[in-house]
Parts: sequence; structure tokens; C-alpha cells
Amino acid sequence: MSSASTPVSLSSGSAERFFQASLYLLLVMGFAALAGTGKLDFLSLALGGSALVLRGYHLLKARSVMISERWTTYLTIFYFLFYLLDYFFISQGFVNATVHMVLYIMVIKIFSVQRDRDLMYLAVLAFLMVLAAAVLTVDTVYLLTFCMFMLAAVATFISMEMRRSEREMIVAGVPPQRENKFQKALTGAALILAALVMAGGAGIFFALPRMSMGGGYLRNLGVESDLVSGFSGVTKLGGIGKIQQSNAAVMHIQVTRGRLPADTHWRGLAQANFDGQRWWNPRPEAGTFEPMGNVALDLRRVRINGQPLFNTSQPGRHHPNLAYRVIMEPVGTNLFFLAETPVRVNGPYRNVAIATDGAVYNAEEGRAIGLYEGEADTTNPVTLVSNPTSNGYPPAVASKYLQLPNLDPRIPELARSITARSETNYARARDVEAYLQGSFGYTLELPATEQNDPLAHFLFERKKGHCEYFASAMAIMMRTLGIPSRLVTGFRGAEFNDLNQTYIVRGRDAHAWVEVYFPEYGWVTFDPTPGSGDSPAAGGFARLALYLDVAREIWREWIINYDFNHQVRLSTELGNRTNSVQGRVRLWYIGIYSKLLRHAQKLPQLTSLSPVGNALLIVLIVALGSLPFSPRAWRAWQLRKILRDPGRAPGKAASFWYMRMLKMMEGHGIKKTPAQTPEEFVSGIADPKIKKDLVVFTEHYERARFGDSAEDAQRLPGLLEAMTGRK
Repeated sequence: MSSASTPVSLSSGSAERFFQASLYLLLVMGFAALAGTGKLDFLSLALGGSALVLRGYHLLKARSVMISERWTTYLTIFYFLFYLLDYFFISQGFVNATVHMVLYIMVIKIFSVQRDRDLMYLAVLAFLMVLAAAVLTVDTVYLLTFCMFMLAAVATFISMEMRRSEREMIVAGVPPQRENKFQKALTGAALILAALVMAGGAGIFFALPRMSMGGGYLRNLGVESDLVSGFSGVTKLGGIGKIQQSNAAVMHIQVTRGRLPADTHWRGLAQANFDGQRWWNPRPEAGTFEPMGNVALDLRRVRINGQPLFNTSQPGRHHPNLAYRVIMEPVGTNLFFLAETPVRVNGPYRNVAIATDGAVYNAEEGRAIGLYEGEADTTNPVTLVSNPTSNGYPPAVASKYLQLPNLDPRIPELARSITARSETNYARARDVEAYLQGSFGYTLELPATEQNDPLAHFLFERKKGHCEYFASAMAIMMRTLGIPSRLVTGFRGAEFNDLNQTYIVRGRDAHAWVEVYFPEYGWVTFDPTPGSGDSPAAGGFARLALYLDVAREIWREWIINYDFNHQVRLSTELGNRTNSVQGRVRLWYIGIYSKLLRHAQKLPQLTSLSPVGNALLIVLIVALGSLPFSPRAWRAWQLRKILRDPGRAPGKAASFWYMRMLKMMEGHGIKKTPAQTPEEFVSGIADPKIKKDLVVFTEHYERARFGDSAEDAQRLPGLLEAMTGRK
């Protein structure tokens, strides 16, 4: 029968046991990689985890539970029908439905192993789980589980071949007394090979040319994140609050020039229309497409419908005083988050789309944003807008950003009462901002019941909420005063990580604020939301989280987003470091050489040393001269110890005396070839006396060499001496 159809025998051979254990570890690592994505539902985790725990218990107890082939067929056919139901109605996605199918087949297969090919199927299923994990995540947890998977895979395929050889050989397998040594040797070989495979793979990864992956890993097949749905162009009151409850990192920011102000607003998109429940922009929204291709795009020069994006000042008026680099987490968004006021943006993207509200998108279909750079002007515009009183709004601005839904009449009355003493629009905006910050409380809790007029309920009844409520209230009150305004969503603030000098923007930093239009300047930011009072946790766990975040950032930039630009940076850095190391080595060598010359010039003065000094100098010279011979001397000393007490290592002692015997036989014209076994060598000797002595010697040698018999190892020197005397 072929190996593909050979029935599985749960024999007690050493290679068989090692193979079963390594295959089980392979399945566990595949499942761990899948579970580490955080995308598995509870039922899948419970089913797969319970099945693996039960399988491990059976292996530990050397038991076997088998489902019949007939029932295996029935269950498989059933799931292929269920897969359609899962795909269209339950998971409603190809990746999730396929992951469920792989887990189900794994559970069935581990309890229905009948032939060797079933074991191969299990190995393939483990690989499919790791592949699915690569689709669902790009986190550093995947690196750990993948390394463990590689180790288990190497151990599995090594032991699979040894298992086949163990079944086919005629002589007895590994002796019980050498079982532990066999297992350790096989484990060590698997570790070394796995390390070499991963090291070679890493070298190939960094050396081969590549294009920008843009997040890659089939990310668009994955589940849409809360961030993507939260910045989809529609902001419902309460929607951003869901994102704020997440502590997951969204992006890392490296400041390359200037200083990042506290509570920096990272602008995403702005919305103009409000119906009392939600903000949105009309579709299709007029905009423009601009080329990028790793060439910085100057946003000051972009015009849409004849109007600049953010201000009415001359293009040269804004000078960027902040430059930064952003590494996005794999959240799947194609929206650039830019520090206010944006001046330039740059990245490895062919084209960008710019909306009328100033939002900047990657225009490449299906490609999420991974890396980009930006520049901003963080100068406070108060000196330009605090005193002017002009109401000369452009028609496009007035028609779009002064619209009002049906409002509770108390809202415009409240706006007028707050700003009754103000004489300029800037002062009115500041009064409304200060009123909301000082008179209302901050909470992430949504109202217990859905309100028909959530804005009026917030202002006059509940008087607490989160950023969408504050920003919506200010924007609408400004419009009731005849001042154009719009809601802006993005992020506010960032956590500084002193370990790598980067800023971390998390889901909890998601935010909404207001932009108010002033004809003398353009759009100016106002933030009526009071501080939440929450601060990042301190302590050992928080510090550990920062270390983990550094590892994730390195993984994201140098593995996930690794492209040709990174290759150039890496090769340049390596070249600089190599030149630096060469220079330091050369200086060190010249310094040592100079010292030796100076000491050599002082040698005639050594005769004036004391006898003790001369003796120490001689000892030092002898010690230095003997260093090259130290390894050989150490091995000789170790061998002498073994020969004095063969019980310490019977196998090594036996090998030594056997080699002595072969040298003695060569002196009598009898030479053993490398292809001969000890038995074949003895059987080929013609002299009956020599043959008789060698038979006895070989029997004791094999028991000492392969059976770790100290008694037989101790007899070998005497047998060899007796043979020498008879010759």
C-alpha cells in the first residue's frame, strides 16, 4: 500500500510519539494565530479550543477516539451546505465563513484520523489557519505565533520522515534508556533548522525589491473596523462615542520638525448638512483629484469652485512650522488625518481626492493608507480674526454652511442670549464655546432612550454628553446667528511615548469639533467640548504597554509597510553604520599597534624588574601563547576523565577504544571501510583467531555505544590489551 493510504498505527516508537506531539503543537499554533486576531466569535473559540484540549488529553493518555468514515462523510457534506447559509446570512463575508469551515473541518478531522494522509490534511489545515490569520490581522502577536508555527512545522516534517524510517527498519528502535536523549536531540535539530529558515526568510524579505504594500495582507477582505464606519461621511449623534471606548492605537506620529502643540486636532472630514439626528455631506460631492506619487502636494494652492480649502489668505501667508510622519494602524481607512492647519501632504500614493470640505482621500481603489507625511501651520489666527466684523461670505459658503433643520425655538433664543454683549463674530464664537465648556458635563454614556430631538434634549434637559453633542450644539447655534459653521471629525491629542519619541493616537482620542468661517481669514477651529478628566493610566502595566507599542510600530513600519523606500533607507543606514564601524576598528587597530610599539621600545628596561615581576611576565607570556591550544587540551582532559570512569559517558569511551582497535588492525593490514558496519567488518575477516576476538570486542562495543552500558565500556580496554598481546 502507498503511504497515502497506510492506516495510522499509534505505536510507541520514539519518532511516532515525537511526530504526534509536534503535529498537535502545529494545530495549536495555527489555532492560536487565528484566535490572536481577535476576530473569532465565542462559539468558534469554544469549539476549536475544546477540541484541541480534548485531543491533547487523549495524546497524553495514549488514547484514541475515532469517528467512523461514514459519519465523517455525512458531517462534511452537511457543512458544505451550511457554508452557504453562513456565507449569505450569518457571517455575511467570505473570510469569516471560510474560517468557520476550516475550524469545523479541523475538529472533525482530528477525531477521524484513519490513514497517514489524514495526518497530512491536519498539517494543511494548520497552515490554512495561519493564512487566515494573516488576512484578519497584521499585529505583532501574529509574528510570535508564526515563529512557533514554523518551529512546529519543522519538527513535524523531520519527525514524519524519521517515523517512516522507524517503521521500515528491521532492527530494534531507540532503546528506552536513550529515549530522553533522542527527544532532546530531535527538538534541538528542529530549533536550529527553524531558526535558520526564519533567518534566511528574513534576509530574502529585506533583500528582494518590492513595491509598496499599502497595508497588504488582503486587508480589504477583513472585517470593517469601527473607525472606518465612524468616519464614513455620516456622523450620527453618539456614533463617535463608540470609537472613544476603544483603547486600540490608530496611528503613530513622529515629529520631524517643530513642536506638536498640546491637544492637536487631527482633521479627518467635515460635514455640512444636519437634520436634527445626523450630519452628512451631499453625494456626489464636488471636489478635485490631484497627483501625488511621493511628491508633496501643496494644499494651499488647491482651489475648489474657485475657493481655497481652509483660508482666504494668500498662498504664501501660511508657513509650515510643524512637520510629521504618520504610521497608520491597519484600520482600513483611505482618509488622511492631518494636523491643523494642513499645508502639505506626501506619501507613496499615485493620486488623492480632495473633497469640498477639505478632506483628503487616497484615490486608489481598495488600497488603505499606511504611511504618509504632512506639514501644518499651527499659528493661532486670533490676531487676524478677533476684530473684523465683515459678513461678506462667498455665496458657495453661505448656501452650504448656513442651512438649518427644524429647530426647537429655544435653541436660537439661547444663542442670542449667550452672545448678546458680543460685537464681533469671533467674540460670539468664543462666547458660545465658553458657555458649552462651562455649563455642561462630559460623558460617554448615551441617553437611555432614543430622543426625537437629541440636540434640544442635550441643551435643556440632560445637559451632558460627548463631543458630537457639544460640537453640534455650537455649529447650529452659530448658524442661527448667521455665521457659517460645520462639524469636523478626527482625533484630538496624542499620548507621548518617550521610548521611541513618538506620539500614539488611540481610538479613545476620536473627536468632533467645529470650524467657523471668517471672511478675513477662512475656517478657524473651535472646540466646545470640556475635558473628560481622564488621563492615561500610569504604573508598571502602562509602561509595559508602551514597550509593546514600540514593538508594534517597528513591526508595522519595517514589516507590513516595507517597500522600496524602506529598502533605500535600510541600505543607506547599513552603509553608514558599516563605514562607521570600519573607521572605529581602524582607529582601535592603530591605537593597539602604537601601544605595542611603545612597549617594545621599553623592553630593555624590563631587566630592571624584580624577580617576582619577571616571573609574572613569563607566566603571562606562557598563558597567552597557550591560548590557541586550550580547546584541544580541554578536550584531551575531558577524554582522560571519561576513560578513567567510563560510566560518565559509556558511548564516548566505547568510540575511543573502538578507534584504537581499528588503528591496531590497520597495522596488521586489516582496514575497515566507511561503508561497513561493525558486524560487516568482523564477518569479512579471514583469520579465525582475530575474528573470534573481534566478535567479542564488537559485542561489548555495541552494548556500550548504543546501550550506554558502563560495564561493557570498562571491559573494552582489557579486551584490546589482550588482543594486542596475542598479536
